[in-house]
Amino acid sequence: VEIKPEAHQTAALKASEDSHVATFDSTTGVTRTLQKRIGYLSEAQQGDPMAIAIAFITQNVDLLGLTSSDLASLELTDRVFSKVTGATRLYLRQTHAGLSVYNGQLQVNVNRDGRVISVNNLLLPALASFAGSIEPNLAASDAVMAAAAQVDIDRDRAPVIISQIGGAKRTTIIQSKGYSADNIEAELMWLPIRKGEVRLVWRFQLKTDDRSHHWDFTVDAQTAQVWTRFDWVAEASYRVFEQPVESPNHSMMPPPNDGRELVVNPQDLSRSPLGWHHDGTTSFTIPRGNNVHAFIDPDGNDLPPATEPECGAGQDCDFHFPIDFGTTEPEDYAEASVTNLFYWVNMVHDIQYGYGFDEVAGNFQVSNFAQGGNDSDAITAFGQKGGGQCPNNAFFGTPPDGNAPVMIMCLWTNSTPKRDFSWDTGVMIHEIGHGISNRLIGGPNNVSCLNNTQQAGEGFSDWWALAYTHEVGDQGTDVRGSGTYILGQPTNGGGVRPQPYSTDPLVNDFTYESINGASLPHGLGTVWAQAAWEVYWALVDKHGFDPDLYNAMGGSGNQRMMFYVNEGMKNTTCSPAFTDVRDGILQAATDNFGGEDVCTMWQAFADFGLGSNAVSGGSNSTSPTNGFRIPDECIIDHIFADGFDPDPI
Repeated sequence: VEIKPEAHQTAALKASEDSHVATFDSTTGVTRTLQKRIGYLSEAQQGDPMAIAIAFITQNVDLLGLTSSDLASLELTDRVFSKVTGATRLYLRQTHAGLSVYNGQLQVNVNRDGRVISVNNLLLPALASFAGSIEPNLAASDAVMAAAAQVDIDRDRAPVIISQIGGAKRTTIIQSKGYSADNIEAELMWLPIRKGEVRLVWRFQLKTDDRSHHWDFTVDAQTAQVWTRFDWVAEASYRVFEQPVESPNHSMMPPPNDGRELVVNPQDLSRSPLGWHHDGTTSFTIPRGNNVHAFIDPDGNDLPPATEPECGAGQDCDFHFPIDFGTTEPEDYAEASVTNLFYWVNMVHDIQYGYGFDEVAGNFQVSNFAQGGNDSDAITAFGQKGGGQCPNNAFFGTPPDGNAPVMIMCLWTNSTPKRDFSWDTGVMIHEIGHGISNRLIGGPNNVSCLNNTQQAGEGFSDWWALAYTHEVGDQGTDVRGSGTYILGQPTNGGGVRPQPYSTDPLVNDFTYESINGASLPHGLGTVWAQAAWEVYWALVDKHGFDPDLYNAMGGSGNQRMMFYVNEGMKNTTCSPAFTDVRDGILQAATDNFGGEDVCTMWQAFADFGLGSNAVSGGSNSTSPTNGFRIPDECIIDHIFADGFDPDPI
């Protein structure tokens, strides 16, 4: 449930809105951050920074969404003085009944002149009024067993409590054999859940014998539920072309430079709970995990090579040797290529998960962690594939949920040196997109719903490639060709499709009727991709662009369109015509974000010829009739909103 500001907080925020910039936390109900766009929160003053900080907080409890009682039991955890600037950072932690609050931090930054720079507030308001008993039902040793089970730590014997210190925290020392490289120290804490709810938890760390993981856990002291798990080891680094870079040519340092960047911990543990290198049973140090196993297959025998790229216990997949993509043959950088392929398949997995392509919807995972759907269907991704299916192409085979799909990335041999499809982000996303659309339209156990003539599968795949590689500063009128890297074209080249994508009608003049005479399936698919691109940009123009694709409910135009597409596919009938797909997406828009985008999207579809009076001709027709109308409700909406004069055609 989204929390709204209390009346006193609203009044304080309104009174200060001209001078302060504040962000509100809808989970806890506090003002999460407080600062000024230019300047400071207070005037210069003499005195100890701690006294200055406490005075400012006390004077602004309403503005921060707190009460005076929330400040009564703060403990100072850190006081960090900067020799360079003279500023002092004060870190105060919330406590109650002798127990600390996990990450319940109030940070006040004070400059050299005694001015308050900013405040960061993670306190839980009125904690004392709803916190329960500090008596645990679960022993600390049982909490350790619950945590170990989550990360596949060998548990050949029960943990043994060595000592327990009295007091509210019940600090407990546990023998570590079989669980951690060092003895385990557990103590009771409060874990904030939301406003009005806190849990009593055991907090401790487990360090693996090889030191590759140092897990920090909180486990419910009443129910044994693992609430949080973080790895303190900086792990899982990949030298790749980071999202949204489309290819080596699109990077900040194009060839002959090597524009790859080192990306550290890109995995989202809320979507890949054990990271990218663990499949629920086994932890790997090669490009293999719960979502994908990527390897090169130059012989075309469908088997991994005898030696796969080795990232080591720390999962350091940094194959850092200079690559000149204009002169180096793909075989000479196979490890780097597979790393890029592995990164992108996992990246798409984690992002799409947030938009509803999860276990129940039929995503691709070895283990579904008891979240529904069928297990055992991680992607097998072949890089630099040889044999009969290649060269000069890429494929994705999608069986029903619970059966592993196959992704095949070939080499482009019509050039010197050969070009590797695993460096073309658009191609990779296009292929993964086939798996997503096949599982979402018709349900995860029926992957035969996009075999009709007027299906949008190829178009969706192209559209996803465009959306994932949209960079800050891009415009709808830009020329976006598909596969320009593979073809050796400049970044604004025409690509492999009949027309590049653009909202500029001088670049792309497709309408719905353009499927008449188009090649099947790709030529027809490009028509749908252009339609979706037009709608996408209508939403971006309305709501703006946010490069954070993980935030599915962020509200920017690109995030909304990706959300509507995924949800819309779930609404769409099997064997759909373009009009059916349109309707599924519009149903998703009607049902989300208050329906505020429906008429905007209808207008964009109608401008393309997919209006309310468009005629598909049937799901296997290639002779549709354009329609440019919008529903009457949208005509009225436009008239009252901005004086829109509807075209009666």
